[in-house]
Amino acid sequence: MERIIPEIKRWFAEKREHFEVFARNDTRLESWFKGELLVLLERLKSEGVIDNFEREPNVQTNLGRKQIDFSVRINGEEHLCELKAACISRAKGTPRDIKFYFRKDDVGLMKDFLKLDRIAGERKWVLAFFYPKPSVADWSYIASSLQEDNRRCVTKLEDYPKYFFVALWDVSS
Repeated sequence: MERIIPEIKRWFAEKREHFEVFARNDTRLESWFKGELLVLLERLKSEGVIDNFEREPNVQTNLGRKQIDFSVRINGEEHLCELKAACISRAKGTPRDIKFYFRKDDVGLMKDFLKLDRIAGERKWVLAFFYPKPSVADWSYIASSLQEDNRRCVTKLEDYPKYFFVALWDVSS
């Protein structure tokens, strides 16, 4: 997945107006992100950058079969990916700051990390779209708290414009 992050960043960087409208209206639209990724992945497949992809495949976990957001085959290796759209603007007075998405409940990213923990495999990822981009202080707090759980974000906050940040965590065992 790290290999296609530049493509994902480039694809979504062109959507500044979308991010600004979503943030101004404090809107979470995960299905829009899935749709955009479908179009991008189809293009990357036709260009030979990825081998294949599947939306919402069922995979075996230690608790039975679970559905994940995407599997992407790159150079013959399967990558399992969970997706999260995380509006942190609080423009409409919602409680959704960045810490909201890291609570241990059925709303945030922790649920996605735990789901992938239950799946055998070496290439597992959580892909989160934050909009607007979190502050350095907020991101440092989150990043340091996740490192305690061996969660490593491979993208860098400083590489993104103020209107969005694509965080990619390697959650492989």
